[in-house]
Amino acid sequence: MDISIIGGDLRIARLAEMYAKEKNKIYTYGMEKYFNQNKQIEIDNNIIMCKNIEDVISSSKNIISSIPLSRDDKYINTPLSENKIEIEELLEKLSNYSTYLKNKSNENINFISGKIPKEFYNGKINNIDLLENEEFNILNSIPTVEGTIKIIIHEREDTIHESNILVCGFGRIGKILCNRLKSLGAKVYCAARRDTDLAWIREEGYIPLRYNEIEELRK
Repeated sequence: MDISIIGGDLRIARLAEMYAKEKNKIYTYGMEKYFNQNKQIEIDNNIIMCKNIEDVISSSKNIISSIPLSRDDKYINTPLSENKIEIEELLEKLSNYSTYLKNKSNENINFISGKIPKEFYNGKINNIDLLENEEFNILNSIPTVEGTIKIIIHEREDTIHESNILVCGFGRIGKILCNRLKSLGAKVYCAARRDTDLAWIREEGYIPLRYNEIEELRK
């Protein structure tokens, strides 16, 4: 299977390598900082760096981009490249090539990214927004939680065990982080706004706080 990848961070670069090792042809654009420094770029000649956005789009009907697609609502997220790719340009190129595919073989482009702007839902592109997938969001939260715990361990002289730790927010990351900290023996406080979240925080064995109560806790 041929796959095109436009922009993205280290996670997307690793994904490209995984697909290449499985003998898929991978076409990339906006990742040259990583692949130019990587001795294993060839991976049996399955990773090809394209010279422009037209080449990478026209190389496959399956196109993966950054998660999220953009951080400033103007340019594609390309931390591994000096190239600036405007969202409007990407949309135009994707729409044009998808129209070409539709006329040629009755197929559409499959565009996989995160936080895809509404303008992309123009009837020409088959969009798959991973950040709309709850299972992906939960699994994507785990590396963030592990990184947070690593920082806590590195920055503190005391152990997490028997420490008082405050977590702000009880979303996906907050839920997993509270659980991991409690399993390490911490006394976990969690601040939230909604009454339902505060009830669940108490039910899970953490100490619920409203945000206006945080200052009192510090005293």
